[in-house]
Amino acid sequence: MTELPNPTSQSAQLLRWWHQHQTQWLIDEADTIRNGLLQDLFAIRRQMELVAGEECAGLATVEQLYGALEQLCDRLSSPYLEESLPLALQHGLNDWPAQVILKVELPTHWSPEPIETVSLLISMIDYLGQTLATLPTPPQSCMVQMAESGGAKRLTLTISDHLDLPSSSIDLCQTEDWSNYLATFEVLTRGKAGCTCDRTAVVLQLVW
Repeated sequence: MTELPNPTSQSAQLLRWWHQHQTQWLIDEADTIRNGLLQDLFAIRRQMELVAGEECAGLATVEQLYGALEQLCDRLSSPYLEESLPLALQHGLNDWPAQVILKVELPTHWSPEPIETVSLLISMIDYLGQTLATLPTPPQSCMVQMAESGGAKRLTLTISDHLDLPSSSIDLCQTEDWSNYLATFEVLTRGKAGCTCDRTAVVLQLVW
């Protein structure tokens, strides 16, 4: 019988493999819906228009189902996941909560990125947005910036306010969930994650 590697000594490698495996599985599931169910619904809608006209009562239901499935696909896997990190992030930020003003500085060109890295970063920013929106006193704004130079890539998230930030925003980096996200980023990308804060801003920086 073949002896398996020691899981403890290879935990980081196993985690990276598992995350890549799961990301690819979600891509495949989303593609199945986009190329199957969504196409079928589009064909059904077209047939209903031809037979009963645009006033057909069932058209609204079909359109609602189409929209719900399309949103499900996007949650499973961004349509830009394999194309470009800036495009995938821009698409993901369409659902940013209105309670916090979003400012974005994304480059036009970006080096190819592993799909699991893109998926993780989208998940982190989505979690940040939802977390900020549910704080008792949300901060005024959040800026998302990306830069690439000298072989290093950098994603900076700056949470700020004109006045002093509420303590709930300042304490964000200390929460268990966010600490786990930052640690997971370091393991999966072999990068570095840092958080600095003062009375008016919290800066989260991811470098890989």
